[in-house]
Amino acid sequence: MTKLVILPCHSIWKPGPTLGDSRQEWSLASFQVEGNDHLSFKEHITRSLDYLRSDPDAYLVISGGQTKRELGPVSESLSYYLLAQALLKEESIELNNRITTEEFARDSFENVIFLICRYYEIFGKYPDSITIIGFEFKRIRFLDYHMQALKWPSSNVEYIGNLPNPDLVRDQRQKYFEDLEASEFKHAVEHFKADKFGTKSPLIEKKLSRNPFSRSHGYEISNPLLAPFLRAIRNRTQEEDDKIMLKLEGAPWIQGK
Repeated sequence: MTKLVILPCHSIWKPGPTLGDSRQEWSLASFQVEGNDHLSFKEHITRSLDYLRSDPDAYLVISGGQTKRELGPVSESLSYYLLAQALLKEESIELNNRITTEEFARDSFENVIFLICRYYEIFGKYPDSITIIGFEFKRIRFLDYHMQALKWPSSNVEYIGNLPNPDLVRDQRQKYFEDLEASEFKHAVEHFKADKFGTKSPLIEKKLSRNPFSRSHGYEISNPLLAPFLRAIRNRTQEEDDKIMLKLEGAPWIQGK
């Protein structure tokens, strides 16, 4: 395997007869309702499975932690995995063997760096290329900020995106998508532009709020080359991004190894 497929989670699926088509099967935030986001979540899963079918060298990691106290210690990624298994049924044992989870990520930057670490845990090497499957309006955040913050080669990453599909008339849809883009910039891009690794306010508070069960990963142990960097971004810090970045210089994709 040389290709990592990243599937970031956005909710928790509660198993039901419609296999994700019903809104009632998802734990949705208020802003996820109008756009029928749950249908986009399911499409992210089906697109990921299609990608695996088309490329036998691809390995899918589904990423998302135990973010909802009211739902108990159930991770977003496990719920997506269970839905993927239900959609696959008994289609292919080989396909099932190319899917796993990452259960500690608390934001989109961690969706990337933790999945790179998870891939290393499984294969003992880092991926040659990365494909991210998610919302189209998050393309800039992932490609222009997260991947560049990690100095990942732009030629070795692709983004496959879709859009929500709100039940609105044309003018309302236009305003919906304008507001969506504005919200993405205000609440994500603008913050990651100033804080690449999410270690300062307000991004660090968001991450802490998404870990109600106080889970802690062990990637510093399993990924010794990245350990100094992972320790630097684990908690709140006032250390400048440029200094944190120096701790990543040993990464093979930066060294060209």
